[in-house]
Amino acid sequence: MSIFYYFVWLVAFVAGVVLSFFAPESALSVGVKFLFVGAWGAVLGYIFYVVANRAIQDNGNDDAEESNSRPVTELVPVVSSEIAEENADAAVPEDSTGTTENAGAETEPPTQESIPQFRELFPLSDWDDFCKQILRNRPFSEVVGALEKVLPKLFPEAAGVLYMYGDAQSEMHKVFSFGDYVISGDTMMPAECASFNLGEIVVNDYSDDNVTTGCTHLHYHSQGVAFCAPIEGLEEHFGTLCIQADKLPEGEDIDFWKAKVSIVSATFGLYVANQNLNIRFLQHSIRDNLTGLFNKRYMEESLRREIFSASRHKTPIGIIMLYPDEIPVLQEKRGRHAVEQMLWEVGQRLPGYIRNEDIPCRYNGDVFCVILPGADYKITKDRAEKIRHEISQLQVAYGDGILKTTLSIGVSVMPIHAVDVQTLIATAEASMQLASAKGGNRVVLAEALNKQA
Repeated sequence: MSIFYYFVWLVAFVAGVVLSFFAPESALSVGVKFLFVGAWGAVLGYIFYVVANRAIQDNGNDDAEESNSRPVTELVPVVSSEIAEENADAAVPEDSTGTTENAGAETEPPTQESIPQFRELFPLSDWDDFCKQILRNRPFSEVVGALEKVLPKLFPEAAGVLYMYGDAQSEMHKVFSFGDYVISGDTMMPAECASFNLGEIVVNDYSDDNVTTGCTHLHYHSQGVAFCAPIEGLEEHFGTLCIQADKLPEGEDIDFWKAKVSIVSATFGLYVANQNLNIRFLQHSIRDNLTGLFNKRYMEESLRREIFSASRHKTPIGIIMLYPDEIPVLQEKRGRHAVEQMLWEVGQRLPGYIRNEDIPCRYNGDVFCVILPGADYKITKDRAEKIRHEISQLQVAYGDGILKTTLSIGVSVMPIHAVDVQTLIATAEASMQLASAKGGNRVVLAEALNKQA
């Protein structure tokens, strides 16, 4: 209302100003006009103040009347009055005259024995040990070991099994099981468990013959009640946790067990998702995006580490550098995409021609490198010849043509050709360049550099 009164005052004031402005000077001089405008504004301001203040007081009285007319909130006790009176009579003794002693004294709080013992239903100390393993980001094997230890305590007199994916996403394999009996096999197809399709915890209550959930993998011990929970995190499925009990402990029901299963599966699922992200991040930081081999930075770090170990144990270490001879021709005739296709093909096959302990890398641009820890002169040379021969037989269909190439390979071995990282890399690279200069499709050893000089 005060805004409305202000608007009325403003209109009246402006009207007075306009009226004084158009009044002839013969009737009102300039000084009188200014005096009139000031007086007119003061009078209107006083009227506005009185009216607005009275309106505010009226609104306050209306609010007070409304608050008085509101119903009074009645506090309803959780415990009924009859139970409260019985508890009061039992807690406070009466004297011989029938009067209550210490009527105004406070009643004692209930003892711990009178309330449900949550610690007995959910072993917090064991669960805390499991959570510490996760918070400390311990290795997967240690966290799984802690989970295997805590599950029998969380689910007493029950049996269970944890499934996780292996190398392929087509089936899940048993990581561990617990309990006195078997509830499922060593492997499980995702389609055999309803929790995989639904993405949520599935309860299999075998006491009701009319309920079928679709968990066909639980036919080993299909009685009592079973829970299947997906191990998921960041919208990825990593496995399944299955828990089965012939009979739930006294004081616990299906909903409580489902809540416990949910806590375990969600916690473990987030840990697995975090580990998966760490692995991907590590792979992206040390892997070449095109070929999937280790990148140059990882190659140099690995070579320094291997040379340090070789120097301590007096063992040799070899290095092979190779360059596809057809790269310039492919670049000119078919473009960079054909070059990248050839580099990808070589990168995919190179690990199959070396030992498990060898380290294949994309060294620089179109050049590959292989580090051979513990490999002497003969082993390194033979491995280089095998790589050259295998790649020379490679033919890749590309468009309407065939991609093929030979290799120029340089070989250097420590301590024969070098004594440190820089010299070992330099001699191998120089040997590779010499092999390319001689026409390619050959292996050049580092001692040929001395003859060339």
